[in-house]
Amino acid sequence: MERIKALIYDKLHMPQKRQLLILLPFALFYCGAAILGQLEKARTLGVWQNLCRILLWFVGSYVVLLILCGIISGRKESTRERREGRWYLYFLFAFVCLLCYMPYFLMYFPGWLNNDAVWQIEQILGWAPGSNHHPYYHTLLMKCFFMAGYHLFGTYTAGAAFYTFCQMAVMAFTFAFFLYWLYRRGTRLPWLLLAFVFYAALPVNGMQAICMGKDAFFTAALLVFAWMTVEFDLDAHAGTAGKRAAWFMAALLVCLLRSNGIFIFLGTTLVLILVKVRRGRFPVRTAACAAAVLACYLVCHGPVLRALQVQQPDTIESLTMPVQHILCAYLKGGHLTEEEIAMIDRVAPADQIGEYYNPWFFDIVKNFIREQGDQQVIADHKWDYFRLWLRVGLRNPFQYLVAQVRQTSGYWAMGIKDYQYLYSEYYMVDNPFGITTQRQLFTYDNELAMRDFLMGFQDLYNKVWSLGMNTWLMVFGIAYVAYRRKSAMIYVPFVMLLVTLLLATPVYNEFRYAYGVFAAFPLLFACSFGGEER
Repeated sequence: MERIKALIYDKLHMPQKRQLLILLPFALFYCGAAILGQLEKARTLGVWQNLCRILLWFVGSYVVLLILCGIISGRKESTRERREGRWYLYFLFAFVCLLCYMPYFLMYFPGWLNNDAVWQIEQILGWAPGSNHHPYYHTLLMKCFFMAGYHLFGTYTAGAAFYTFCQMAVMAFTFAFFLYWLYRRGTRLPWLLLAFVFYAALPVNGMQAICMGKDAFFTAALLVFAWMTVEFDLDAHAGTAGKRAAWFMAALLVCLLRSNGIFIFLGTTLVLILVKVRRGRFPVRTAACAAAVLACYLVCHGPVLRALQVQQPDTIESLTMPVQHILCAYLKGGHLTEEEIAMIDRVAPADQIGEYYNPWFFDIVKNFIREQGDQQVIADHKWDYFRLWLRVGLRNPFQYLVAQVRQTSGYWAMGIKDYQYLYSEYYMVDNPFGITTQRQLFTYDNELAMRDFLMGFQDLYNKVWSLGMNTWLMVFGIAYVAYRRKSAMIYVPFVMLLVTLLLATPVYNEFRYAYGVFAAFPLLFACSFGGEER
């Protein structure tokens, strides 16, 4: 009997009790995401129908997770042999990636300016005061390349083109680094080819590379920071000074190039330290490096920006979720006292705010408060308004849940389309610099063909993919590494990225905000599903 049991466990790879239990919270996530993602449908159904849907989703998710984890873990894995590094392969990967991005650059020369970039260029030229609304250190980075191009060639268009080309090169060399890393660690050629196509040929990466925003540089820094966090042991006694310096720089860039970067860094570092403490040692050097990063960030965001007379973001900018929660309760059937309504009225006219309320897009209300209201009231009475948010939430939990779902659903619910992520809003916007699209080499018919191609790809993306799919795949990767008792540390920075979006995103479904998760898939999957390295 014992031999039969051993044979069954060996051939069928029957899960252990721990593995059966570890998948339960992940099944619960899929169940909750599926039900809440169809909240409008759930509201039209009865209690028993909703209970049946919840039960079916939970059981179905659990069974699918169990089957997939069993199949993947039961496959025959050959031990990977590390390959010898050939330095020219790295440059070959980078050259091909850059070559694949060049048609987009030449077609839409000098690049794509969105409204954020226009405001940043105004600051670069001194036409507008410096602002940290968009990270000022990214504006300084943009200034270096933009002004270099301007001084070399004498036009603002050349400045924008030089910045865009340098950004393309950074993205190409970053992606090439991870392709080279996959090659060195012995990744099988079909999977290496798939990763190569992912980075070089997908229009998503080409379009992000030519868009003059903060997303490309931040994504590059985030990927490198995540990789270093896993690959580098900062507490080793010898040969780690250079690694600690590199990790410090990558972490500081993550903090400075995006307003939510500091929270991603803090969350990741806290988890890293806790993991090392759980292994029986306090990571003194890791903690020291993290403290140095935090100290530099505080200096850069405090004394340095004050010395440069850079304006900080206004109060309402960071209050997306609390304001949406309260407004949903006020406008959608919740119960508020007259005193609580009066507190809303002191910030913005309560009888008018319903005309501007949008449960999926906060910027409309935000701009209304800036123009017609007084956000300084919140700044002067922070704790009073915090208590207002808490009291109203305890009395109207359903309205808060509805507001949270509608404001964030695109990042975790399946099938929510994003028709602007690739083409529409990233096209060259009107600007006061005289920068216009000046197509190079290609003809007008080529431009029409490119537009049809991009729109066709975007339509295909919306049919088979979504930002929610990114999250679902990432959660499955975490479930698998938990099932196999592997380290999930590589996922932590990207989980933190999503958490910051759930807490503060102004738009319910913006691809560029979660681009870092999408760009990390070859790295995440290699660490999760790749065979053991010899």
